[in-house]
Amino acid sequence: MTIPKTCKAAVLPDYGKPLEIREVAVPAIEDGAILVKVEMAGICGSDLHIWHGRMGIKAPTPYIMGHETIGRIVALGRGRVHDAAGEPLREGDRILWAHADCYDCYYCEIARKPMLCEHRIGYGMAPPEKLMGGFAEYEYVIPRTKVVKIPDGISEEESIGVACAFRSVVAAFEKLNGVGLADATVIQGAGPVGLYAALLAKESGAGQVIVVGAPAGRLALAKRWGADHIINIDEVKEHAARKELIYALTNGRGPELVIECSGFAPAFAEGVDLVQKGGRYLVVGQTSPAEIPFTPYSLVQKNMQIIGSGGAVIHHFYKALQFIKSRKDKYPLGDIVSRTYALEEINEALTDMQAGREIKPAIDNRAR
Repeated sequence: MTIPKTCKAAVLPDYGKPLEIREVAVPAIEDGAILVKVEMAGICGSDLHIWHGRMGIKAPTPYIMGHETIGRIVALGRGRVHDAAGEPLREGDRILWAHADCYDCYYCEIARKPMLCEHRIGYGMAPPEKLMGGFAEYEYVIPRTKVVKIPDGISEEESIGVACAFRSVVAAFEKLNGVGLADATVIQGAGPVGLYAALLAKESGAGQVIVVGAPAGRLALAKRWGADHIINIDEVKEHAARKELIYALTNGRGPELVIECSGFAPAFAEGVDLVQKGGRYLVVGQTSPAEIPFTPYSLVQKNMQIIGSGGAVIHHFYKALQFIKSRKDKYPLGDIVSRTYALEEINEALTDMQAGREIKPAIDNRAR
C-alpha cells in the first residue's frame, strides 16, 4: 500500500476547546512498528472527560485524541510478523491494539498486572507528531504494542466496542471469577460498558439482569442484548424508588451482584446500598476523581466484597473478539454503533455523545 507523507487528524488544541482538523506528518516506520489506515474510531465516555480535562491525568496539549481504533495495516516494520495469538500479520489485515506496556517493571513481571505498568505508553493523548490517536486518517502503532487481528466475518460495528468498553468488561469479569448461577445482577449505567456488562452477566448464567440507566434508546438495546428488566432513571428519579423496584424483583433481599458502569460518582454509594448482605460490588466505570461522602461501616455491616477493575491487556481483546465471533448471530452486536461521522464532524460527534443522543458514535473513514 502507498504510504502518505501527511494525513488529516483531529487535534485537541487545549482542554475544553473544539478539536481542529490539521495536516500532520506520517512517521517513518521503525522496526516492529505498524502503520494503519484508521477504518473506524469509537468515541468513548472517557473521551468527554479527556476533552474537558476532567481525567485524573492531563497530558500536555496539543494532541490527537481517540483510543478506540480499528486499523487496516498499511505497513509492517521489520520483525513484526504475527499478532499476540500467533496469527500471521499482513498488509490489509484489520487489527486492534492495547496500550503499550513495558513488560520490564514490577507490575508487569512480578505482580503480573500490566494494567498497572509503571512505564505504560497510551494512545489518544500523544503529541500530533507521534500520530498515536484514532481521530485521524492514519495511526502509528509503536513497536512494543501488542496487537490482535479481527477475525473475518466480524464487522467494524460489531468489533469497535472491543477497543475499550468490551475488553474492560472482560477484564473485570475475570477479576469477578464468575457470576453465581441464578444470581440477580444489577447493572448501574446503560452506556457501552453497562451494555457489555449486562450481556456478559446474561451469558454467564445470571438468574436475572436488571439494568438501571438512561436514555430510553440505550435501555432498549439492553433488552435486545438479554436484560430481563430495565429501570429508566429519567422516570424513576429517586434512589429509594429504584431500590424498592429492585428489591421487589429480588425477594426483598437485593441483588447478589451489582456492577457499577455509570461513571457517575454518587452511583457508588447507591450501589453499596443495593447489594445484598454478603454480596459483591464490581466497580468498573469510575474514571472521574470526584469525591463523594461514604460510610465504610456499611461494608462491614453487610460483609460484602468490593472489587475495582480498570483497563485491560491484549488477551482481553482476544477473548472479546472470540465472544463476538461465537455470539454474533444471537445478539445484534453491531447496534452498539448508533451513528457514524466523518473525521471533519468530530466536534459534532463529541457533542452528541455528551448530550446522550448516541450510544456509541464513531468516526468512519471507510469509503470516504
